[in-house]
Amino acid sequence: APPVHKDRTLLTTFRHVNAPADNDEEEARNFHVLNCHLQAGKNGGRRVRQVHEGVGASVKLARKLKEEDPTSPLLIVCGDFNGGPECGAVRYLEDGSIGPDFMEDGESVTSKDKKISTSAPLIDVAASLDREAPPTLVVPELISQIIEGGTEDNAYRVDTALSTDVLERLERAYYRYATHEDGNAKVMGVSDVEKWLTDINGQVGRGSEFRRAAREMGYVDPPEAEESSESGGEHQKVAEKPKPRITIPEDGILSLEGFQRVYLGECREGKFWGINYDLSIMGQPLPDVGTFSARFDRLYCSQSLRPIAVLDTVSDVACPNLSEPSDHLPVCARLEQIV
Repeated sequence: APPVHKDRTLLTTFRHVNAPADNDEEEARNFHVLNCHLQAGKNGGRRVRQVHEGVGASVKLARKLKEEDPTSPLLIVCGDFNGGPECGAVRYLEDGSIGPDFMEDGESVTSKDKKISTSAPLIDVAASLDREAPPTLVVPELISQIIEGGTEDNAYRVDTALSTDVLERLERAYYRYATHEDGNAKVMGVSDVEKWLTDINGQVGRGSEFRRAAREMGYVDPPEAEESSESGGEHQKVAEKPKPRITIPEDGILSLEGFQRVYLGECREGKFWGINYDLSIMGQPLPDVGTFSARFDRLYCSQSLRPIAVLDTVSDVACPNLSEPSDHLPVCARLEQIV
């Protein structure tokens, strides 16, 4: 079966390379792997929808492949959940359901009850053995530095504000790039913005900073095309077309306030490590005030599989570093099929 791509999930089905004998039930079954990179920030409801849709797709595919018990597939769900045990997406997988009374970041994650489509909740592989599962995210502590009065509990509030220190660092970075004259002031013109974007993202045209900056400089999405139907004259959308490419207006100016709003938007989406990286590239690195650790990266399996070994990767210093090239530590396990 071809891979199934949903909202930030990818479902891939595998089968043993050597076609087994028809009566070899253990070798003949399909393995389904749902890889996730769930939405970050204050998006608990979307994260729940993402895993609900992804697991549902695996059961639907198992039915299509005429598996004997489609609700008990050999299923592995893994990836970056962008949340810990308090996250609705995690509770949904481990508890098997979630309802409107579950709150995340002060908001309900669903308007109606959602029940997992597998016959039973999934197993948290890293926590299934006799020891406390280690954190998979060990990074510099940033929330308290980037957000005014910031803590992990209030990081995703809609009224989040950048700290005075970060605003000052962004102001210094802004005037490092600003070469265009606007009256008696220096501002960032198109070439300045392109230089900044190339520094932080490697090229112009990629990254959420680019999209935010383009809009701050006057870019507006074109209106969706509509046409009249042949009957009744009512308007309906034309067949979906590729989204237009965002561009920087030729005469656009990025003001200091607009530049700071770009990073306020990044902050409100939980992109603290991206902000820290950009500040470092722009010559305004934040000081080292310790580490933040959490178990965001998770590995789940269905009840048709049994964890028999887990390999922990640990670090007591912030990542990435000379030993760990990523800010996320790998989660590895050995599973066996329950026959």
